[in-house]
Amino acid sequence: MVQVGAVQRTSAVLWAILPFVLAMLCAMIYVAPLRIGGISIPMPLFPFMVIYFWSMTRPVYMPFVAIFFIGLFQDVLTGGPIGLWALTYLLTTALLSTQAEVIAGRGRSVMWSGFILGVLIATFLVWVFARMALGPSPAGGRLGLEMIVTVLTYPLVGRLFAMVQRATTQASRLTVTSTMVNL
Repeated sequence: MVQVGAVQRTSAVLWAILPFVLAMLCAMIYVAPLRIGGISIPMPLFPFMVIYFWSMTRPVYMPFVAIFFIGLFQDVLTGGPIGLWALTYLLTTALLSTQAEVIAGRGRSVMWSGFILGVLIATFLVWVFARMALGPSPAGGRLGLEMIVTVLTYPLVGRLFAMVQRATTQASRLTVTSTMVNL
């Protein structure tokens, strides 16, 4: 027999780490090559999508330390300068979090507009930091295509995240009427 409180705490912890785990999986998807007929297609910034969505809607589930580790993980996976994506994600989220109350809860179009602003900021920052770290060699063409693909993909992915968020909200509201649960 397990105490209901322990089950509820475990469930709450699992739901709380879900956005972080989802972002880590998205970082792995981000580095996967996508080719169509020999043409390399830029992947959307899936990790930033997770970071943005959860930072705007449930910031307690996407703390800055988690954002740092997501960016660091992406840095390691991409083989770029360590700290490039971590710093970019932290600065972008810090800037956008000042407007979280304005963005969150105002509908999909406002969320998407905020996301577009966030992608523009993140793309600019990563380009500047890459040029500082690597010199004048990083071109912005591939990064620009990535930005466009990210912006166009977000409405669909954002809906998926909204479904996950509703599930986490619903799960946190569930209560058990008995005092003991048999497992």
